[in-house]
Amino acid sequence: MSLLSLILVTPVTVACSVAAYRLLLHPLSNIPGPKLAAITRLYEFYFDCILAGKFGFQIEQLHKQYGPIMRIGPNEVHISDPDHFETLHNVTNRIDKDQWYYRFVGSQDAGFGTGDADLHRIRRKAMNRFFASSAISNLEPSSREKVQKMCRRLQEMRKDGRPVNLSNAFRCLAADSVTYYCMPQGFNLLDSIDFAEDYNRQARTISYIAVWHRHIPIIFPIFMRMPRWFVKMTFTEGGLLAFDFQTDLARQSASAVHAENRSDISVLDGIINSEFLPESDKTVGRITQEARTLVGAGSETTGSSLEMIAYHVLANPPVFQHLRNELSETVSKFGQNSLTSYSTLQHLPYLTAVINEGLRLSNSVSGRLCRVDHHNAQLYKSYTLPPGTVISMNLRSSHTDPSIFHDPLDFKPDRWLKDTESKMLEKYFIPFGRGSRSCIGKSLAMMNLYLTTANLFFHFVPQLYETTLKDIEMEHDFFAPFPPHESKGLRVILK
Repeated sequence: MSLLSLILVTPVTVACSVAAYRLLLHPLSNIPGPKLAAITRLYEFYFDCILAGKFGFQIEQLHKQYGPIMRIGPNEVHISDPDHFETLHNVTNRIDKDQWYYRFVGSQDAGFGTGDADLHRIRRKAMNRFFASSAISNLEPSSREKVQKMCRRLQEMRKDGRPVNLSNAFRCLAADSVTYYCMPQGFNLLDSIDFAEDYNRQARTISYIAVWHRHIPIIFPIFMRMPRWFVKMTFTEGGLLAFDFQTDLARQSASAVHAENRSDISVLDGIINSEFLPESDKTVGRITQEARTLVGAGSETTGSSLEMIAYHVLANPPVFQHLRNELSETVSKFGQNSLTSYSTLQHLPYLTAVINEGLRLSNSVSGRLCRVDHHNAQLYKSYTLPPGTVISMNLRSSHTDPSIFHDPLDFKPDRWLKDTESKMLEKYFIPFGRGSRSCIGKSLAMMNLYLTTANLFFHFVPQLYETTLKDIEMEHDFFAPFPPHESKGLRVILK
């Protein structure tokens, strides 16, 4: 055989051997699922990168064919079973995140992206005091001020009678809240003329880039090392905005790390000052990764949840009227300031039901949650999943299971007002995840959801403007949900 023939034949032989092993001899070969997915991750690459965030939808369809457990990658199984979620995600389960999957944000060394469970515990410990209930309570004046600022801006726009993009307004509010607390310098996006439409466009761009980075892990480093003039010349406007946004996070992180007189006000400063972390965890690169995940996760998730809540309240007049009546009764009983008191709002049953239902449908963390136990086998029904198997689940399958939430795609706050039913639903209500890896910013997010929802629907009577459910519903899953590219967001006329 000639050298050329050997060069051509060897890769084919190796590929065929790998395919045969994965299909016939691999420990997961008895798990049902599409054969191509078992052979190669190119199956996922096609749906997520080429088709732009469609793998999650494909997984849903495949479960209808293969059942509650199926193999979706060479070493990954996906389980769609709400009763199994807490078995995998609980406070005592010290299992790792799959580092391949979570490298999509280019932040494997941030607390969010850390694979090793023990290392994650240490990194999270450096931030815990900033997200404890007492710390969030101290943040209430800041959150209140930002909600009031948004309402003042909306009052000005109401006078003009022009459509207002609430999708952008909500994301500005969320971004200002999280950057004020987490970064040395807040963004102050609520002051922008158009509620920072440019900033909100870049979130979609960077999320799509992140999906590609998962499969080709040199994309982020190459992107961030490009000269700005080259990015401006060769990328879309969203690409340039994403570049500028990431550059600013890196600049603020470097400034915090190198500061001569360090404060302890922002979360970033607190991480740098933490006695729990070694100096190797306080480099500019790692602190930038923390900034990227804190700001990105904290703004997009809260923004999309508010968007879903507002749309469904406005699309259902009886819901809107019921909520307005409860808010008006609260003001009559406790005074106008009651709408800016988180402790008061938390006890309003219908407001709480509206927020819960919005969180259930918003699917603000749409991507799958991938875990791997490197030491012990995991069991699911009759299947034994050997150590090292990646096991993934998602939140949406619990929140839209018709055996739990009747008419699961309908917005029905009343389901949360029935004591017996509500207690059962809470077991499967997991918008912030569960266990040791649950969302660290849950308390801050909930405070912003209550304050914003209450004040928006008490002070304004918005009317939907050229907006349908399709304009806010997930069309692309980039770990966060994004609507069709042509969507203009949630637009309203304020009355």
